[in-house]
Parts: sequence; structure tokens; C-alpha cells
Amino acid sequence: MLRIDFLVALIALPSLILAAPSGFNSFASTKRQVNSWPQDLSGLVVEVDDPSFDELSVRWSTFEPPTFDAVFVPESEEDLTNGLAYLTSEGIPFLTKSGGHGYSITLNSIQDAVQINMAAFNSVTMNEDLSVTVGSGANLNDFVQVVGGAGREAPVGSCPCVGVMGATLGGGIGRLQGLHGLMSDAVRSFRIALWNGTFVEASADVNSNLFWGMRGAGQNFGVVTEAVFETYPATNGGLNYEAQLELPVETLGEIIDLINPMLPLDPALAIVTIVASNATTLETVVLMNIVYIGPEEEGRAYAQPFIDLSVNSVESILTWVDLPTQGSGGFNNVQCVPGRRNDLYGQTIATIDKESVLEMTQSLTTLIQENPLLNASSFLIESFPVQRLDAIPKRSSAFPHRGHVDHYFEILVSFTDDSVSEVGDNWAREWRNHFSQPEVSGWDSWVIYQNYAHGDEPPSILYGTERWRQARLTALKNTYDPHGFFDGYHPIPRRLQDWS
Repeated sequence: MLRIDFLVALIALPSLILAAPSGFNSFASTKRQVNSWPQDLSGLVVEVDDPSFDELSVRWSTFEPPTFDAVFVPESEEDLTNGLAYLTSEGIPFLTKSGGHGYSITLNSIQDAVQINMAAFNSVTMNEDLSVTVGSGANLNDFVQVVGGAGREAPVGSCPCVGVMGATLGGGIGRLQGLHGLMSDAVRSFRIALWNGTFVEASADVNSNLFWGMRGAGQNFGVVTEAVFETYPATNGGLNYEAQLELPVETLGEIIDLINPMLPLDPALAIVTIVASNATTLETVVLMNIVYIGPEEEGRAYAQPFIDLSVNSVESILTWVDLPTQGSGGFNNVQCVPGRRNDLYGQTIATIDKESVLEMTQSLTTLIQENPLLNASSFLIESFPVQRLDAIPKRSSAFPHRGHVDHYFEILVSFTDDSVSEVGDNWAREWRNHFSQPEVSGWDSWVIYQNYAHGDEPPSILYGTERWRQARLTALKNTYDPHGFFDGYHPIPRRLQDWS
């Protein structure tokens, strides 16, 4: 069996996440006066000295984080309207928290701010037409429990505690993208509070241009209170074959040689390969998670060559409802532990360059042996199917990377002691840059999924290099957020000349 104690020792891996960000710009240095809230809102505000403040304001990563001096917890749309009107009129910076997993260093621009905590908007409701209405406080496990309980499925990420809305606004990748596309592709409509508290709807029929931008760049325009998603009949009766493997690091080259010819992956197959260190022994190992949404014998046929290389393996049949919390040997739950300094870099690659991966593996081993405080660091490759994702027209939404998402390559430097911050960050950045070279990535230019971005990339890398796409996003930004209140997370430039 895969050792659970070993898994727990490994650390939280990157999640499909982001919280809807807020503006800073000229407001960043403005500090709110304590107890200055309007009377009708003061009962919804948690100050720094309140016992519940830390629990409400905590984030998954504390690397280059935003800081808060109050948490505003609206209980209704009216509360949110009044709160936004107050904050923007007073020039007070704010950041909206859905799941709190956003880790981009752009969030560090939000200082001495108010967190708008959407925990009260956590409803998930199946509708008569089998769509599902999701509040912005719901996480992926909330979503899966309700949708799967109705005998349906929908695209989701892997980590159960990530906020549904944050993942969706950046695109929303996941195992089901080969069958159903992105999470954002499944959205029928959004309900959005703008900077001044005004509510608007966005769908294919109402404010369709905003609807286009919300799906891939949605954190730039307002606070989403709810969205309606399509759902689909459960594949294979909702049953998934899963293989969780531990393999010697010496087999990594063989693993890559097996994966590369499999592209494009079967629409029902997803493979995650992790190179990490045992936190106690500092031994470098390879972990794999293979999920097939179909009959057991078909899934095992895909997994068997990797099982043959493994030293420990666990095969399971899990329902789609149980996969987020019970899959990966329970490791997804470990990913949810907040409060570490998680410094991440991402890149999308067309093929896995074996020589580079083997060289990086040796480099990771050396890094951790020389800096044991970085023993929770790792890198991973998510290999997901692309059939439905790539079949949807590229112009259909603000997500710019269709045709360029065969593998998501992620580097995680994780620590609690700041003495290793610089060496870890330099190491991760150098390897991100290496894997971004055309001869390594397989792409002519950098391709980075914005939910996996570090935050040092130009916006054209995250939102697309096409001038028509940039002009459309800039026009939307100037229409719906002209003052930059929602600039805290990968802001869209308000001038075309600022895209590069």
C-alpha cells in the first residue's frame, strides 16, 4: 500500500484556485479607521482582535500574501451592495475570498485591506432542468456532493476545498475536460456585483460581452455571488478506476517514455506525475495518480505498465462523489492545509522533455539535501485529456489556451522558515524559465494557465497574445472596473500599450 504517513509528509500541492481579487492602485496605502463602518454593516465586520479573525482571514499560502485589518462577511446581496458602496467610496482596498487558494504574488499588492468573505453564499442547488446554481462561497466538494448525488457530473478540479468560483473564473481545468471542457465552459450565467454595488447578469443572451470575459478573466470585473452551471449524465454510472502509485526515482525516464506516446489521452483518462521528497529521509521519489472514468478493466489496462514499475500501489473503484476526498490516498485533504509559504510557478508544455525532467529531478534532490527546510517542495505534471476542451472555438471565451494544454507543469517550493525563501524562489524561477523555452516546452512562446501563474508574467502570457483578444479585454476592464478596484489578481491592463 501507498504509505499514508509518507503522503502526509509530502506537502500541499498546487490547487485549481483563485479568490476573486480587488483593487489596490491609489487605494493601497489607505487605512480604514477602526469602528468607522456604517451602523447597518458594523455587525458583519470582524476586526483583527476578534477570536475568529484568523480563521476567517487565513489563506492556503502565506507567501507574498495580502494583509487584512478586517473581514466583512455579507449575509445577503443587499449587504454586499452596501459594503462595496462603502469601501469604494472611502477608497479602502478589499479582496474577495471564495476558497482562499489564490497564490499569485500580485495579491501582495493588497495591503491593510478588508477581506470580503463570501462564506454565507455557500449554497449549491440542483434545478429542475438539471442545471445547478452555485453560490460563490461553495467549494468543489460542496459542488460534487450535490451534483453527484443527483446522478450527474460536471468539470471540476481535484482539490475538494478550492472555491468553485475562483477556479471557474480563471478557466477551470480538471480531469473531465476531455469529456466536457473547462468548468467555465459549463457556465450558463453569472450574477455579479460591480464596484459600486450594482448587480448585473451575464450570459450568452444578457451582457454577452461580459459573459465572454468572465470565463477566463472573470476576477477582473466584480464579485460573483452565484453562477448557473450545466451538468451531464454521470459517466460509467459515476464510477472511477483509480491507481495510486509510488515508484523509484530511477524509473522516471521509463514513466515519461510511457506517457508521451499516449497523447492525446483517452477522454476519460487523467494522469498526474509528482516528483517529491520524503520529508524525513529526504529520499526523492515519484508518485503517480491515474484516474479512468470507465470500466475497471479498461482503466487497469492503462495503469498496468506503471504499476509494473511501482514499489507500492493501491487500486480502487471510487464514485465521482468520493473521488475528491478519498482519491489519491486521501492526499487531496492534505493539500487543503492552509498557512504554509507556498511559492509556485507554472507552465504548459506540449510534450514531456525527458532530459530536462531528469536533470530537474537531480537538481531538486540537491536543493533539498542542501536546504532541508525545503523538504516539502516538489514538481508535478498534470496530463489531462483535451478533446472537448479543444473542440470548443477559441474565440468562445477569454480562456486563451485551447490547443496548448496537453500537460500542466507546476513547481512548488513550500516552507515555513523564511531563511530558505530566496534560494527556493530562485531555483523554481530558473526551472520555470527553462521549461518555457520553445525547445523544451514545444510551444513558440510561453503558455501559462493563469490559475497556475506565479504573478511575474506579462498579461499577454496569461490572457493571450492576439491583439483582438487584448483589445476586447481592455475595453471590458474600462467598462466594468474603470477605477481598478479589482486589480489585485492578474489585472487586465486598461491601456493597450501596457499588455507586453
